[in-house]
Amino acid sequence: MSKKGGLGGAGLNALLQSAGMNSVEVQKSVEEAEKTGVLEIDISLIELNPDQPRKIFKDDEIEGLAKSILENGLINPVTLREKDGRYQIISGERRFRALKFLNKTKIPSLVLKNIPDSKMLELTLVENIQRSDLNAIEIARSYKKLIEELNIKQEELANRIGKSRSSISNSMRLLDLSDSIQELVLDGKITEGHARSILSLEDNDDREIMALEIIENNYSVRETERLVKEKKDSKTTNINIKTEESTSSIKKENINSTIINKDPNIRRLEDDLEKIFATKVNVVDKNGREGKIVIEYYSSDDLERIMDMLDSIDINKSYREPKLEY
Repeated sequence: MSKKGGLGGAGLNALLQSAGMNSVEVQKSVEEAEKTGVLEIDISLIELNPDQPRKIFKDDEIEGLAKSILENGLINPVTLREKDGRYQIISGERRFRALKFLNKTKIPSLVLKNIPDSKMLELTLVENIQRSDLNAIEIARSYKKLIEELNIKQEELANRIGKSRSSISNSMRLLDLSDSIQELVLDGKITEGHARSILSLEDNDDREIMALEIIENNYSVRETERLVKEKKDSKTTNINIKTEESTSSIKKENINSTIINKDPNIRRLEDDLEKIFATKVNVVDKNGREGKIVIEYYSSDDLERIMDMLDSIDINKSYREPKLEY
């Protein structure tokens, strides 16, 4: 193990502070590591991190990164945690794999000491989110894992990693999609924008079909939004009519399959609100002058997210006299 020059790029301590991670033990470890500087660590002593948010490493991308390192050098060192005489990757697994592809025996590393297991997952997530272009599903799954393993709520997680609660809730909404659609996002076959458009469809079969259509026809996000809207518009609303049969004195519900065609302006308003709140919104217009807006939520965290969004509105700036155009 040998010592090397400066860190290069933004310091990790400044990075974590900007992310809102203010653990005293972590900050102390980072400060000591930055004072020590970059070390050359034997690659045989470095282990992969099971909590690494990034799960997919494509061979062609690793080879491309390796070529870049050969031509331009390593811009940022790998960040490691020292544990029991060995080292575990906190961030920089792509760089580690690229250097390994180049048959390097030592890795330029920033080494953090005395990092407890309880902080490892949180530190790994913060460092990777701030420095890497993680896939949206990888981020959402990492949020979920942190919440479950640390037994905290979305609000506390938001405070710990410097994100808004609505941002975390919106990210985790992607996990409402089926595993197969999530894998399509992970593989880069559809984008996060495609996935969010698909989310507004309630039926899982409709979602699966739409995902396949996006791939087969190479639909853009805008085209997907239009197709999803058309599919939602084509859905019928059933009206339940309660009737009483006098011969048996038993009340039964009859379903009337009457199709209700909503005003296109109302549908457009619903679509706009659904994009804002990232959930289903139903606008019921009674007579062109009055009605109601129903915003659905699917968990207590989801409700808190929506309430946060409403609380953040500046009434004085946002209020205007209602103007009905429907």
